[in-house]
Amino acid sequence: MKTPDLVFRGRRLSSDRALVLAAVDALPSARDATRAAVADGADLVSFAGPGVETLVGWARETFPGLVVGAETADPSVAAACCEAGADLIVAHADLAAVAARFGAGYAAASVPSGVPGAVLDVGEFRLPVPEDVPVLAGVAGDGTPGGLARAALAASAGVAILRTRHVREVRQVAEMAASIAGTRPPAKAVRWE
Repeated sequence: MKTPDLVFRGRRLSSDRALVLAAVDALPSARDATRAAVADGADLVSFAGPGVETLVGWARETFPGLVVGAETADPSVAAACCEAGADLIVAHADLAAVAARFGAGYAAASVPSGVPGAVLDVGEFRLPVPEDVPVLAGVAGDGTPGGLARAALAASAGVAILRTRHVREVRQVAEMAASIAGTRPPAKAVRWE
């Protein structure tokens, strides 16, 4: 269950559990949502929507060690985000050339072979999980008990990155799944009598 080492523009992510990507929309409250996600333990933050380039630049400056991504289908937006400091492009079109030009990581529904930092974005989690490439997945209703159960199943099945808007809860589930699998010690051991 150990997450494969992922390197996005020189930022290495290695963990004994599934990584948590906070999905943040470029809304007026995006900066507050980003601060909350980082405080809740997000390993990565990805921005989507208009003005994403500005948010990427702000996040790079505010959280220098954080892996910052941009979600787009537009090559010019992807390039501008990379220039602003994005480490990862979550692509909705073929943007592999842009990612390669900037040395950024690349997450997409179809990943060309040989692209460094490539992650297969399967959208919503489903079984089986491909084993030849790291997988990024979201879970339906991830803030609900059923969604958290699906997040635990996804982490146990080998999903490398879980996309969520509920960082604290999903991170706890990823840690629990890793503890059950034996790849990390429990955060807190409690003996029931």
